[in-house]
Amino acid sequence: MNFIQKIRASHLNRHGFIDVTVGAVFSQIILSVWVVHFSNFDPTPTFEGAAAAELRKVYFFMFSALILAPYFENLLLVWLAALHEKLFKRRMLFVISPAILTALHFTPSQPLDMPAPLRFVTVFALFFIFLKQYDLHKLEMGQHKALLLTSAIHFLANAAGILTQLAFESNIDAGTIFSAQPGE
Repeated sequence: MNFIQKIRASHLNRHGFIDVTVGAVFSQIILSVWVVHFSNFDPTPTFEGAAAAELRKVYFFMFSALILAPYFENLLLVWLAALHEKLFKRRMLFVISPAILTALHFTPSQPLDMPAPLRFVTVFALFFIFLKQYDLHKLEMGQHKALLLTSAIHFLANAAGILTQLAFESNIDAGTIFSAQPGE
């Protein structure tokens, strides 16, 4: 049995947790690359004037996207799903709850040239995955541990997106490095 087969056969991969996590991370990387390359997205914030305030905004965004958002967005998603299940049983549970959270999560901080339906589908797919993983694990592990498990998937997907965009920010234009100095 090779390494990948051992991981997929492990107890940690129950209900496809590792497969879903890897898929969410890679889809977030692909989406981030697409956003950077095919839209008017500028990953480098302009620090004219109040550089410290702008830098604090960037750090707060990164902190909230990595620490606050995974837990509290999944908590809101689970709460909406529980309310929906109480009112309407399980009919359309995995459509309505992720769609509501996608609508709340849909406004980008910068205008993007990506088609809105594509953005909606990608965000909806991630929230669908989070809710489905929670639903699969809540009876086996308990509600709080299942929430933490889906928050881990959410954290890794957000981290992959942020790290991908930071990788594009750190690119240095080769023309500026090797350009001739004045007087040469």
